[in-house]
Amino acid sequence: MRIIILLIISLTFFSCKKAEKINSTVSKAVQDSPVVIKDDQPEKELSNEEILKIQQEEERERSQIIRKYTIEKTNNNFKYKIYCEEQKNEVVNLRKIKILKSGKLIQEIKIPKDSAIIYHDYEFDFSSNEDWNFDGFPDVKMIKFVGMVDVEYYLWIYDKKSKKYNLCQSFSGILNPILNKKDKEITSKYHIGPTEYHFETYNYKNGKFVKTYEQVEGEDY
Repeated sequence: MRIIILLIISLTFFSCKKAEKINSTVSKAVQDSPVVIKDDQPEKELSNEEILKIQQEEERERSQIIRKYTIEKTNNNFKYKIYCEEQKNEVVNLRKIKILKSGKLIQEIKIPKDSAIIYHDYEFDFSSNEDWNFDGFPDVKMIKFVGMVDVEYYLWIYDKKSKKYNLCQSFSGILNPILNKKDKEITSKYHIGPTEYHFETYNYKNGKFVKTYEQVEGEDY
């Protein structure tokens, strides 16, 4: 009888220990499991005004000026100082030109922001020894924009009366201009798309460049 009682007590003890171990294991597994909180609320859709504001802030960030420097050119006792501003997005704005003679400032040409830009130093192009309107006086030509295949320029024509350079608006519309001294004209060659080619000729008349010839070649011509 005593042996049976001892056997019952032993079985009860081991059963309690096993249950305690199982409960401990389950509790630890629950504690170690990651807690996942589900957010059933839909994402907020931004309004057009909010999107525009974000885009404007990003653009302001990219257009921050990180470096200012000058490029100097000399010709016929004149010094031309081109003032440049490099932005965070690596765009370089050409902002103004100071023209000096014997160290004295004779003219300052201001250029609107984002109207004369380059992306690489090798794209910079400036000349002050070419006579583009064939009046016997050299003019100032400077790069305005460099595209994939086409180039646009600013041109300031020298006025012998005022001894100043005046902006020639009509020149900026001529793509890839080439000076033809022999025939006293400007030629332009460019293409639109892979198969349409344009050949143009310009003459300087009454203070502006006028197209005098145009030839278009391509599949549709």
